[in-house]
Amino acid sequence: MLSLLATGILIALGLWLFGSIVLRAGGVVLAVGGLMTTAMTGSPAMAAASILGALAWLAGHWLFALRHHYFSSPLARRVFNDVLAPLNPTRRWGIPNVPPERRR
Repeated sequence: MLSLLATGILIALGLWLFGSIVLRAGGVVLAVGGLMTTAMTGSPAMAAASILGALAWLAGHWLFALRHHYFSSPLARRVFNDVLAPLNPTRRWGIPNVPPERRR
């Protein structure tokens, strides 16, 4: 039982440390490769792979923002601020520096 717990902790630590870069890089490769293969062959399976690649890319940026409190890509920041606002890991982290009586 202890070895299972230690394995789980090591996997969680590896995901925390390296998950964002692996998801972002793997997502880009999968999305671009899927789009190119879909354009050449018209394969619906590769179209689904390109969608999964885009989701992996977004998941990598979400994990990066959760760890570092900012987004590493302006495109990811725009997507999470405008389209996926409830999933934005950086919302409500700022401290308002405007006094309450001066807020609109």
